[in-house]
Amino acid sequence: MTSTDQTRNLPLPQPRPRAETPAGDLLLARVQELNYRSARAMDGHVVGPHGQNLTVGEAQARAELIDRLIELEQLRGSLRHRRVGRVTRVLTLLTVTVVDLPIMLWLASSVFNVDWSDPLGLPLAISIVISVLATGGAATALHHLGHNQRQHKNAKRQLDWAKLSAGSKLSLVTVGLLVGLMGVVMFVRVYTEGVLSGMNDLAVLMAVLVALVMVVSATLVFWTAFRDGSLEQDDLRHYSDAVRPFLAAKREYEDQAHELSCQYDLLRRQAGRAEE
Repeated sequence: MTSTDQTRNLPLPQPRPRAETPAGDLLLARVQELNYRSARAMDGHVVGPHGQNLTVGEAQARAELIDRLIELEQLRGSLRHRRVGRVTRVLTLLTVTVVDLPIMLWLASSVFNVDWSDPLGLPLAISIVISVLATGGAATALHHLGHNQRQHKNAKRQLDWAKLSAGSKLSLVTVGLLVGLMGVVMFVRVYTEGVLSGMNDLAVLMAVLVALVMVVSATLVFWTAFRDGSLEQDDLRHYSDAVRPFLAAKREYEDQAHELSCQYDLLRRQAGRAEE
């Protein structure tokens, strides 16, 4: 037998299945890469609500634990974690903007003798600045104090005075003094203006009304912040915000891997039918 005959009798090379073509290999490699990224997404690092360094998986586990604790307390009838509604928050903001600010502007303008027949000038500018700073500063201070006292809220969303520390009681006394001072200042100023205007009979009534409005407005700011959620709710919100982008990326990787896997399976089925 010659070498030519031996070469002629060698088996012919078999074509590769279409699923094992470079296109199929690229699809499979891409699927494996996406699965790897999906698995590694939970190993990323986030910062906890108290500055601790955590992996995404640890942060998600803590969020789930806090969520279960909150749900358990709510099932037992606790209202401590309930958030203030959007309507209440908007109403509080409108009260400060529409009620407190104009009253404070009127008070400042009367102190600096703004001539309303020709109001433009330095006295009006000073009155506006002082009224904005006073209203915003008082509202911010009351909101901050109410927000910080949420840890002393009982299951009925009420302040538990007996369990307050000395510092917390001092803060609440400060709130009371601030609110009372605002009411007294408004009462005196409105009463004085009423007497000077010759409305002696209505001066006391108007002064009491304006002072009451200011006190109610200030109290509303404090109690809105005090009743809005809990420290656990804040931690849960922080963990959820930190974990959410990583979970979204993980879901995106999984969706892409599933889509490419379907394409790879379709390619294999087409290759199988072609071989038949």
